[in-house]
Order: sequence, then C-alpha cells, then structure tokens
Amino acid sequence: MRPLPRSLRGLTVVFLALFLTVTALAGFGTFFATASMVRVLVDERIESESETLVPRGTTPNRAELSQHIMEMARQRDTGDLGVLLSDAHGNPIVGNVRLNRELPLGYSTLGRQDRIAGLSAGRVLVREIGGGMRLAIFAETEPVDNYFAARRRIYFAGFGAIVLVVLWGLLAFRRLVGKRIDAVRHTAESIIEGDLAQRVPMPGDGGEFDQQAGAFNRMLDRIGQLMGEIRNVSNDISHEMRTPLARLRNELALLEQSAAAEPVRDRVAMARMQADELLGMFAAMLRIAEIEDGSRRAGFRRFDLAELATEIVEMVQPVAHERGQRVLMERADEAKLVGDRQLLSQLLVNMLENSVRHTPRGTRIRVSVAREADAVVLVVTDDGPGIPASQREHVMRRFGRVERAGHNGAKAASGHGLGLPLAEAIVRLHRGTMALEDAGPGLRIVARLPL
Repeated sequence: MRPLPRSLRGLTVVFLALFLTVTALAGFGTFFATASMVRVLVDERIESESETLVPRGTTPNRAELSQHIMEMARQRDTGDLGVLLSDAHGNPIVGNVRLNRELPLGYSTLGRQDRIAGLSAGRVLVREIGGGMRLAIFAETEPVDNYFAARRRIYFAGFGAIVLVVLWGLLAFRRLVGKRIDAVRHTAESIIEGDLAQRVPMPGDGGEFDQQAGAFNRMLDRIGQLMGEIRNVSNDISHEMRTPLARLRNELALLEQSAAAEPVRDRVAMARMQADELLGMFAAMLRIAEIEDGSRRAGFRRFDLAELATEIVEMVQPVAHERGQRVLMERADEAKLVGDRQLLSQLLVNMLENSVRHTPRGTRIRVSVAREADAVVLVVTDDGPGIPASQREHVMRRFGRVERAGHNGAKAASGHGLGLPLAEAIVRLHRGTMALEDAGPGLRIVARLPL
C-alpha cells in the first residue's frame, strides 16, 4: 500500500483531490437522485390518469372515450398533461399531442427531439385498451422550460462556490502553516550558522502556534545558556592559562639568552617553542569561540576575494621558498563577495600554512579562486603526501592531527590541531562549506563561499 505523503504540499494536494472528488460525486448523485425521483412521481401520475380514463380490464366505447379526451384537452394546459388516442397502427384518433415517431408500449422518455409543443422533457405511458386502440398519456418532468439545465447551472454555481471557499481556506491555512514552518526553519538555520540569539517569532495570540514557538524559544534559551556556560569555561581556562604561560615563555626566553644556560640552551629553546605552541593553541581556541559567536557578521563588507588571495600568496611565497617549496596563483577570477576581509585572510593563511607545514621540500602548492553562478570556490592544492581518507574527518575536529610514522617507526603528530577547525569556522561564519579531497597525489582543500 502506497503511504500517504508527509509533506505539507503533498497533504494539501491529497486533501484537495479527495474533497473535489467527494463534492463532484455528491453533486452528481444529488442531481441524478432528484431527477430519478421526479421521473418516478411523473410515472405514477400518468399511470393514475391512464387508469382514470380507462380502468384496467374494461373496453371503452370509442366515441365516448374520444369525447372525454376532447373535453380533457379543452380543460387542461397542453404543456401540463397530454393525451393521445390512436389505432393499432399508430394513427392518431383524437388528442392534444402530435408525434413524429411511433412510441413503444410501456413507459418512455420524451425530449426536444420529439417536437411536442410546450414540452422539453417528459414521460409517456402507452397501453393497449382494447378495440384496436392505444392510449398514451404524456406529462412533463420539468415544471418550467429548461428546468434541468437551470438546475445544472444552480448545482455548478452552488457546489463551485463551496469548492472555491474551501480551496481559498485550504490555501490560506497552508500559507499560514507554511509561514510558521518557514520561521522555525529560518531560526534553526541561523542557529546552525552560529547565531544562537535567533528566536522563532511569536504571534502573541496565545494559540497553538504561539505556544509551540514559546516552547521552542525556551528550549533555545536553555541550550544557549548551557552552551554559554561551556564556552565561558573554555574561554576562562584559555584566558587564565595564557597569562602565566606568557610569563613562563618570557622567562624561558630570558634564560635562553643568558650565559648560565649554555649547557642546556637547546633544551630551554625547545621548552620556549613548546610554550609558543601552547600560546598559539590558546589563541586559536579563543579565535574559534569568537568566530562561532556570529557577531562578526555585522562587520561584513564587499571586497574581491581574488585580490586578497593574490596578496596572501605573495606574502607566503618567501616562507615557502625558504623551505624549498613553490606557491603559485593558478587562477584568480574576479569574485566580489560580502564577508570579513580579516577573517578570510586568516582562512587563506591557515590553508596555505597547512600545505607548507605538512609537505616536504620540492612540493608545489597551487591556489585558485574560481567564480561560479552562485558561489566562489577557493581551492588550495598541493602534491605532498596528503591526508588518508580515514583521517580527514578526524583532522577537521579540534585538536585532530594526522598521525605519521616517525624515524623509529612510532607514530607522531605535528601541530596543535586547530588550524583546519579554525578555517572551517571562518567558512561556516560566511555560510559556506569546506571539504578535504584527494589531489592524487596530495591534498586539495576546497572552500565554497556563497555570493
């Protein structure tokens, strides 16, 4: 059995089709039931008139019957009741009706094709009454001319008005429900993009939609409160740790330069570099928290991403050259988008730094900015060792790092694992997507930013 549609549009179409079907069946059923009832009543009437003129089981006198029929014709309206006495061959003897065809015995239906004056639709009963005569009694089934046509128009107008009213109500209901659903979806999308302050608008009428929006907003308030507490803990830890760590780093730097540290200078330098790495990690954590807050969107401005990418490539080229690597601007389509220039500079630096830091000498790194119909695609490609497909999802998480075999066969990881998550946070802030792909060989980082 085919399941019912679950979308609002599908349910609306199904309900409308069902309503139109039931309405049409009801209209046609009512029309034909009324017509059938009228036909039965008319048949009973003409049978009664026929029995009154010539009771069953009797043989009338032709002259007396003819005289009686002529009196009936003078007393009755020809459009109301018709009488025709004919012989066995169908030749008329007397009556107020003339036919253009021979009628069969029993009941028959008459119409305009019979060309009876004053009759557009009716019924006739023909019976043999003996003496070689046939008696036909006619009656209208329409009280006025074109009665059934008028009835059809009335039915179409009445039921059509019902259909229009229900259709209008259904469309209005669908629009109302769709509008409320759109509001919830817009709120959810804004929250996904980092705007945790977004809430579902409330009509304020106290209805079911208003109550649902209120419950949804209270849930978001609670989630925002919990997220804020977690974020504050993380930020507080980062802030509190940076100050003593910065003092420790400075002390190590001073100790490294002193003459007394000559025997352990290399170890002191290594400790200082580790402190620098920890400071960079805390700075990256605070930066990600700031970006995910979404408040930076207020400062978005329009600029050319290709021009910015060219500047960053020129800035990184000397660093890469010292490491025996080449950084090339492969493609630079004009791509003016609305965004945060400083953050997108950070994005480009992180993408290039990832390629420079994790590839060997002789690696070629290519940067391209390509404009599509509704987006700008920023791609950084290298021909280094790449990242295995099984680890790509891992490195996009915070503190996720690629494990590589060291000199002694043990697995080692480099970096603090926040460069790519920071880059992805910047892309999400701009409502874009970022993916890691296989460059065969090497790694391709693709950031798609909507225009």
